[in-house]
Amino acid sequence: MTNRTKKMVDDWQAVRDKIASFDWAKGIVDSFKPDTDWWVSHYADDASRVAGWGHHYFCDKCFAALLFDPGKPGEHRCSGCGELRVAQEADDAWCYIYRTSACTQVFHAAVLYNLYGDPAYLAFIRKVLGFLCDNYGSFEVRTPPGQEGKFTGCDLTDGVAVIWLLNGMELVKGSFTDEEMERYKQTFFIPEAAFLIEKVGVTPNIICWMKAAAGMIGLFFGETIWCERAAEGEHGIKRKLAEGLLPEGFWYEASFHYHFYCAEGMTYYLAFCKLYGYDFPILEDALLRMYRYPVKYAFASGEFPNPNDGWPLLRFGNYAHQYEWIRAVQDEAPFRYALSRSYDEPNKAHPGANIGGLARLLFGRDWENERFDSLPADSGLPDGRSRYDKDIYFAQLHAGEASVFLKYGYVIEGHAHADIMNFELFVKDEIVSRDPSNSGYGSALFREWQRKTIAHNSLMVDRRNQPNRPNGRMDRFDAQNNLCAVSADDVYPGIGYARTLRLEADRLHDEFEARPAAGHEGVHEFDWLFHCAGEFSSTLAFAPCEPPGDEDGYSLMLETARCDVDGDWEAVWTLADKRITLRMKGEAGTSVYLFKGYEHRLDKLRWGVLVRRTGREAKYQATYSWQTRD
Repeated sequence: MTNRTKKMVDDWQAVRDKIASFDWAKGIVDSFKPDTDWWVSHYADDASRVAGWGHHYFCDKCFAALLFDPGKPGEHRCSGCGELRVAQEADDAWCYIYRTSACTQVFHAAVLYNLYGDPAYLAFIRKVLGFLCDNYGSFEVRTPPGQEGKFTGCDLTDGVAVIWLLNGMELVKGSFTDEEMERYKQTFFIPEAAFLIEKVGVTPNIICWMKAAAGMIGLFFGETIWCERAAEGEHGIKRKLAEGLLPEGFWYEASFHYHFYCAEGMTYYLAFCKLYGYDFPILEDALLRMYRYPVKYAFASGEFPNPNDGWPLLRFGNYAHQYEWIRAVQDEAPFRYALSRSYDEPNKAHPGANIGGLARLLFGRDWENERFDSLPADSGLPDGRSRYDKDIYFAQLHAGEASVFLKYGYVIEGHAHADIMNFELFVKDEIVSRDPSNSGYGSALFREWQRKTIAHNSLMVDRRNQPNRPNGRMDRFDAQNNLCAVSADDVYPGIGYARTLRLEADRLHDEFEARPAAGHEGVHEFDWLFHCAGEFSSTLAFAPCEPPGDEDGYSLMLETARCDVDGDWEAVWTLADKRITLRMKGEAGTSVYLFKGYEHRLDKLRWGVLVRRTGREAKYQATYSWQTRD
């Protein structure tokens, strides 16, 4: 039997003192308590409901997320256009959200029970657990093949739900009788552990969540055999970390979202390992490196680059809860730095301020006055230096108030976008040219635009999406002069790419070549792309035209116009407090297409240019400069 060596929350009075002393702490309670109280009063799951796939909970007209209302199982209103969606897959996705939300609310209710002692919170926890025990094995799910779970819809969300159930139960463990614990163990948790151990999962991060949940079941119920089974074997945590965690600490699915998402489930497991005195040094070392890594690659605003699949507009605040949990395990300067960049001040004039959630309430503090001036140079904090990671094919250049993030290769194809050599440009306080990320895997916008070359600052050949996912090479890197030269072979059959970027405080120099391999003959059409926020202007005489292609995203280009130009030319994007100017060296036979392209939603558009040239090879020489206003 494994016994707890410490408590998840050492001092509940200290939490109450936070609530009494800080507006943000009181605001956290005010934000989640009414919601939990609603669940306590109204929870009524139905085992006849079919649980589905969360990626279907999007509008089929504008692809914005639907608004989840736990009291209205048949109503799914769009958060963007306001339309109602009527579809079985939306009903199924609603059930998934309801069931996983109930499990999360178990954790919330456990916190409130410890703060206020109301027995209604314990009664709710017992009701949720009783429902799952009574119906386990008979729930119906409807998800993509291979992703089926046992009660929430997907195998992944089963693991997530189990983790939040256990985090809540841990806070009130002394309130359960031996008979209750045995029932929960035998009728729900151990069968679920067996399922999670045997299930392989679609992607590696899913496997990590499931195995972490199984290990937590083992610790909570005193059967560490489940910890051993979670760690070992072809699909165990040890193997996945050995295969997927690269030397500098980034997860090989090459997305900041999936990096954090993979780490999240294992973070809760590590917290349980510390609570129960279970030694798992491989996991601990891996997670500490995973949380240190993003601190140096974040832009100065606290936003992250967004290569490949993920979700848009991500920043430290999206993952603050994870940094609170890992700092509770081990306090380090990079974790405190991330938290100091995560939260907004509570302000009545800013009702949408991010003040944090339960993790900050339980483990965090008033981060706004955190200072890092006296720390040594090797403390793991941002240092303003340009850098690259050869194992994940990322480079980042810094100069003055500007930064450039470049993706120049692939490790694996899963979650990858067809956008080798794509870059994101940050100026002063915002990403002016960003990767649009994606709007959910169930959406046509994701499949036909966001994942394709055309939505990125890259290059297409013969109007086709980039077909291959090659490794890249860093041919030259000069950190002192903020320069990198990268290349990759066979982006298209017989055609390789090379791109050189040099960043100065007020401009970025860009040279992009598509060049044939030895012995490769033939004339090709090359389309160079750049997308930027802001209002567009140019002295070029654009004339309206049809999109310059039919497939691979061309047909989704809006308000297209064309200008043929042989000489040098320029274009300007004007934002609220800055101006971005693109200047390109001319070449005979060039056609410049102006268009509006989508970001992560149909109602989010930005101006882009496509520069078409024809020949055996192509070389584009461009400079982006900027002026900012206070």
